[in-house]
Amino acid sequence: KNMFKKILISIFVLSIFISPSFVLATSSANNSYSNYSEEELVALISKLQNQLEELRKNKIDCVFANVDLSLGDGEVDSSKEYVKAMQNFLKEKGYFTYTSTGYFGKITLAALKNFQKDNGLPQTGEFDISVREKIKTLKCKISYNKSAKNNEGQSNGVVNSITLSGSNALVTWVTSGYSKNGFKIVWSKNSAPTYPTREGDKYIYLSDPKANSTTLDAFNGSGIYHVRVCEYLGGSCGVYSNEIEVSL
Repeated sequence: KNMFKKILISIFVLSIFISPSFVLATSSANNSYSNYSEEELVALISKLQNQLEELRKNKIDCVFANVDLSLGDGEVDSSKEYVKAMQNFLKEKGYFTYTSTGYFGKITLAALKNFQKDNGLPQTGEFDISVREKIKTLKCKISYNKSAKNNEGQSNGVVNSITLSGSNALVTWVTSGYSKNGFKIVWSKNSAPTYPTREGDKYIYLSDPKANSTTLDAFNGSGIYHVRVCEYLGGSCGVYSNEIEVSL
């Protein structure tokens, strides 16, 4: 009986810290615990202790920088820190069990979709405003908030247009805006080359947001090639330049 009383007292004290509403339920249902075995009561205490420890650890609001992330991000330095913060958050919550590399690959995609599913969000695999708003309602062990800055310490810009020119192997372009992840240069003997590439297309990736020229090669034999440059978003392109033809 003494052991049973100690167990009931332990449950009652732990419940005060974990859930005030649980106190009333416990007070009115002490008799029901007489139906529990000692092992079951010990297991219940262990569960309550774990919940209490979790509450003690997670005292910081979960907040992230206002940066959208998607499959392929982290390929360049400008987005690695944000992807890594997201991976660390998913790891803390039990969705990501691997080393946080800062690259948004298929494993990270699956982890994020599972988080979205468990929290009633559309399973898009996109780390967007809906995910960040949900995360704000949670508590974390550490802060994941990182300011969104580009390499020049300015807020992330938006690419309005890209103007491409060239006639031979060297092509150059002028960008209106700022492409934080750099550029994809795509060329092909087929018109409207694109990224991700189709059969017959080829691309060069330049991660420097200040890049404005590159040299192409005749990978499919000499002749006329169609060329475009695009703002790289990580896994896909945003704004494309005009299309030009060059002789290679």
